[in-house]
Amino acid sequence: MNARSLCGAVALALAVFPAQAAEPLRDEATGLSVQPPDGYLATVAEADPRYAAVFAVQKGEESEVGCKIAFQAAPQNAELPQEEINAFTQKKEWTELIRATLALRYDVASIEPFEQGGVAGAAVVADFKPVEGEPRASEVRSYLVLIDTPKGRTTVVCVGEKASFAARKPEFEAIARGVSPPR
Repeated sequence: MNARSLCGAVALALAVFPAQAAEPLRDEATGLSVQPPDGYLATVAEADPRYAAVFAVQKGEESEVGCKIAFQAAPQNAELPQEEINAFTQKKEWTELIRATLALRYDVASIEPFEQGGVAGAAVVADFKPVEGEPRASEVRSYLVLIDTPKGRTTVVCVGEKASFAARKPEFEAIARGVSPPR
């Protein structure tokens, strides 16, 4: 499903279901779930072969911004206790690995610790690097949250207009806090 189709589906859902308390969404196969904040709608997003589950979370009127939540299984983590994974995410090496990985596509502005429900990770603010054929890349900013569990990595990627990003960041943080990774 492309962005235009996703927007059409969201618009149709909003026309059929008036705005009210946001409905939670859960992927039964993985256990990934999200409880979006009021005013946001969570839908199953088009599958990406890298991920076992993908959700989109957007406000009703949005079409090009909002959040994607994805889970990628990591069998190599299966024998690790959550405490050991959390300890690693607190190390400088993990932060440097996150920065280096994201630097392929982003100019990373900040990486901060992120903790929720006994799971530690990182919250990142970054701007897309200029890409030919993507004129909007310079107009948006991303808020990313990466958290690992013994089952794998859950990633939240929220994109908003640079001009209103500071005002939107608390909303993006609320979306990330509404995510329950597979355990």
